[in-house]
Amino acid sequence: MNRREQLLQVLERDIQQDCVDYPGLHGLMQDLYQQLLERNSAAIERINAQINLVLEEVRARTERRSKILAAFGLGTGAEAMKQAFLLFSDSRRKALQQQWQELAELVKQAKQLNERNGKLLAMHNDILNQLLAADRDPQVYTPQYL
Repeated sequence: MNRREQLLQVLERDIQQDCVDYPGLHGLMQDLYQQLLERNSAAIERINAQINLVLEEVRARTERRSKILAAFGLGTGAEAMKQAFLLFSDSRRKALQQQWQELAELVKQAKQLNERNGKLLAMHNDILNQLLAADRDPQVYTPQYL
């Protein structure tokens, strides 16, 4: 197998692995949301560590894809991936393009889950800040005499 075929094989395998890992990431983000609702700090910390491991692997594959695109002189971004797909045989190309579209949808869903979790965290932070501010203002809980 020549270098070109090796790079194409890595590109294909990385996209396939991302399509496997993202649903797992979605599950972790769902679990995180539930633990945020329950304010279970130990579980939140554990799930965040698992999420970070998955994200490190995804980032590594993303960087590798960029290097492969550069090795073929295709640049970066969506247009470069379209050009990369043309390097595959017709049968592999179609399957890979479908997986790429699936991956784009999985990434979009992960961003939505992350935003939802972020909003919940922001709400928790606002409530905590309000409670802390109330502790600094003794008039809130003390009777006022006229």
